[in-house]
Amino acid sequence: MRYLDKIIEYGLYLLVFLLPWQTRWIIGAREMEYTTYSLYGTDIILFVVLLLFVVLKCQMSNVKCQTKSQIQNPNLPANGQIPKIWWFIAFLDLFVFISIFFASDKGLALYKYGWFLLGVGLFWLITSASYNKMKLIWAMLAGIFLQAGLGIYQFLTQGSFASKWLGMALHNPAELGVSVVETIGADGIGERWLRAYGGLDHPNMLGGILAVGVLLLVGYFIAELSITNYKLSIAKRILKSKLFYYFIILLFLLALFFTFSRGAWAGLIAGVLLMLFIFLAKKDFLKQRELLKIILAAGILIFVLFNFYGDLVLTRLSKDTRLEIKSNTERIQSLADAKTMIKDNWLFGVGLGNYTRVLAEKNPGMESWNYQPVHNVFLLVWTEVGVLGLLGFLGLLGFLGWDLIKKGKYFGLSILMALVIMMMVDHWYWSLHFGVLWFWLVAGLILANNWYRLDNSI
Repeated sequence: MRYLDKIIEYGLYLLVFLLPWQTRWIIGAREMEYTTYSLYGTDIILFVVLLLFVVLKCQMSNVKCQTKSQIQNPNLPANGQIPKIWWFIAFLDLFVFISIFFASDKGLALYKYGWFLLGVGLFWLITSASYNKMKLIWAMLAGIFLQAGLGIYQFLTQGSFASKWLGMALHNPAELGVSVVETIGADGIGERWLRAYGGLDHPNMLGGILAVGVLLLVGYFIAELSITNYKLSIAKRILKSKLFYYFIILLFLLALFFTFSRGAWAGLIAGVLLMLFIFLAKKDFLKQRELLKIILAAGILIFVLFNFYGDLVLTRLSKDTRLEIKSNTERIQSLADAKTMIKDNWLFGVGLGNYTRVLAEKNPGMESWNYQPVHNVFLLVWTEVGVLGLLGFLGLLGFLGWDLIKKGKYFGLSILMALVIMMMVDHWYWSLHFGVLWFWLVAGLILANNWYRLDNSI
């Protein structure tokens, strides 16, 4: 069992590191990404790790012993009781499954249900398996670091490269359908600036993982302040040095700026403000000071970037330019479409993963990229799996938030706040493969880790 435990542990590290890469085998290509069938490389890793974990649990059950993972993991009760959060997950799962029978494309709904089960399986691994929590966090941050570097390169060169092995598509700012910021020069000629994608499907996705990455770094950096041990090895001292954290945080912020993702910007600001408010309420002056230093450094970076790219920022925040008007119009229309679907299918929904298919049936003849899910996860959940599924999803988030408050995991609460803000203005956490796994990964991390406490517990 010891060797099986290690395989599972390092399999998890590999999984979270590789998760942002979208390497896949397209089994059944369709006009829309949301209805395409694919097998992702990370699916194979996750399935193998889950299978091994089930084998390990069966072995543990046979020998009737309590393993190291049960002793170390506070989310794994020794008395055999099911953690309360699993009742909310089971309730949500029930109505996600029921929605399959109301879907016009039941095969697609079943395929998307597989994503849902993989996400729940990842959550189970994160909250129940035996692993070094900080190694997992750093594996995850290393994966985000590579995406940040790639995103910075894409924006500065205004180009990208395609790679089937890395799951990357070619993004040409001159082509329609590519995410850009469009500005109009003094001569009246428009310029299209490519937004940073990284290796992901959309700049908003890169922005979302960078926002969470910044909050993870800030949380762990501040938690480490009073427990730094200078008798550690040089490598560990570097990982605990202020200079190292400031460099990584500012690099993530630079890449986040280049995504021009308004939702990710808003989510990060909300998470940082919540963190600062808690420090003020707790009168923790040490953490207030360190957080304000980070905010000051970030402010200087943003000031410098604004001097170079202020017109792009103002364009993204404006409602008067052509692309922003088009974007806002599409979002308003998607809200109207969702409202109509909810009115007709409010109880059980149109079926998991079937939103864009139903939209195409109601509005035939448009270009494929015009068929987009509603840019609000909560409305999308209601539309696809019904009002009871939505209640289960809200109950899950509510319980998770309450558990974080009750246990004093306020850094985790700031990440949850950022996540909720971003889900209110985007759909990829529910509609795309990476988003589903990312949501369950982050939910598991903030539930399982104790180092997001104000008392510096590790």
